[in-house]
Amino acid sequence: MGPASLLFVPESSSASSSSSLYPSNALPRPSQPSQYPYGPPAPQHQHNTSISPYPGYPGPSRNAPPIPPSVPPHPTGPPRPDDISRISRPANATARADPVVGELKNVSVPRDCLPKFLSIAALNTSRNRETCGLLLGKDKGHKFTVTTLLIPKQHSTSDTCTMDEEELVMMFTEERSLITLGWIHTHPSQSCFMSSVDLHTHSGFQRMLPESFAVVCAPKSTPNFGIFRLTDPPGLQTILDCNAKEAFHPHPDLPIYTDADKGHVQMRDLPLEIVDLRS
Repeated sequence: MGPASLLFVPESSSASSSSSLYPSNALPRPSQPSQYPYGPPAPQHQHNTSISPYPGYPGPSRNAPPIPPSVPPHPTGPPRPDDISRISRPANATARADPVVGELKNVSVPRDCLPKFLSIAALNTSRNRETCGLLLGKDKGHKFTVTTLLIPKQHSTSDTCTMDEEELVMMFTEERSLITLGWIHTHPSQSCFMSSVDLHTHSGFQRMLPESFAVVCAPKSTPNFGIFRLTDPPGLQTILDCNAKEAFHPHPDLPIYTDADKGHVQMRDLPLEIVDLRS
């Protein structure tokens, strides 16, 4: 069974209709062009791990590592669990790898968000299917606060979750003046980690809002949840610069992502509105 992932791919929308529907605050677009029919991303400078443009980042303690070899194809699809360590690498030292984290606004998340989402996802989880949702909220000036868990129309497999009728999500957020602060999805039979597709999906969110975070719920694993963000540097730009064709693929041996709940994301006793667009 391969690692799980989330794909935001509307089934029936054209580029022209999308741009007219969402003029200003459309959902972030993933950076991996081969997987998402939104056209190529904006040109990016080639990532150079030997010269750091970030004076606050002390740099790696060793020479820039070579890109890991491609994961060999498996007859069942995505890579096996023993390949996961070569697909994504969490940061071991947040302060060293992610100096930008100290500049982020705090994000308050209702404490019961995770158990309520797992309850909503229970049926899909029992069928070994992913479930995805969006965490929406408000800018309070000195911080962001998640107020709403939105479950979009979707279809899924054990490894992917595809959001349908994306225009309904945009109408909902615009009518209520809500901001997409994060996203959440399940790994029904896998462990708690960010797959390469998850990383590319999240790069679109974090590129537009540095405080954006991703929640992975893995009810059959320990730990059973994680709250993540791309390091910046080097993770965000590494993913934005990645042009791999395969959905599941390795990235350079760098601290690509890290735990956001050990930084700017904080669980609080707050009310939570739940809206399920599937019903």
